[in-house]
Amino acid sequence: MGKQRVTQLLAQLRENQAKDLENAANIYTVAQVAVNALDAAEGQSTEPSQQKALPEVPLPAIPTITKAALLEQYGSFNGCRLAAKKLGIRFSKTPSWAKMEAAFSYREACQQLIQQYLKKNPNEHLQGVALEVSLDLPE
Repeated sequence: MGKQRVTQLLAQLRENQAKDLENAANIYTVAQVAVNALDAAEGQSTEPSQQKALPEVPLPAIPTITKAALLEQYGSFNGCRLAAKKLGIRFSKTPSWAKMEAAFSYREACQQLIQQYLKKNPNEHLQGVALEVSLDLPE
């Protein structure tokens, strides 16, 4: 291997080292921005002693929506199923009337809670955003 080739390889090695250093700096910057964004989103600092507790939100009473009220509003069992689908209520199998009543009642309570929260904490970036929530009971 000649002197010119060794010089060329050393120059290429320096270039690669500089690119690697620049890439590492970029990765560190992106990671730091992501960590800061997560901390801000969670409302917490990186030190556990400085973590903020979530504010206590008063829970609305769960309204009682009965089979009679559902039938009056939607006309039939299938009408209720169609309305539930439009409201984002999904069932794993054909629901009983009791499940239907509970689902509509909890959806109404959740909607009230969300409206209270949005009034206290408005954010224009939520316009046009829909949330789907899965109800998994604690064991």
